[in-house]
Amino acid sequence: MEQVTGLFIKGTSKTPEVNFKRGFISISGRSIPEDSVTFYQPLVKWIESYITNPEGVTRVDFKIEYINSGSNRFIFNILRLLNESYKQGNKVLISWLFEEDD
Repeated sequence: MEQVTGLFIKGTSKTPEVNFKRGFISISGRSIPEDSVTFYQPLVKWIESYITNPEGVTRVDFKIEYINSGSNRFIFNILRLLNESYKQGNKVLISWLFEEDD
């Protein structure tokens, strides 16, 4: 089965840093892109492909400083896909880091 390669997107003042590789998925920073669909669609596609043949354990780190409503639905979709992978017997460990006063 074909394995996906990594995906890295440098963060900006409006978009989070994305670091996806086999066994590790990280999204960190601000998520207020002008066009959430254009930004998040490749991420969702990567995860859809990855979960067809994941590593034994997938660690997922979210460290989002601020997120807008357009980004929320894509983060939810990413979590839904990872949950489906978990339900299929794959180990998925999720860390969600946040400010204590949030």
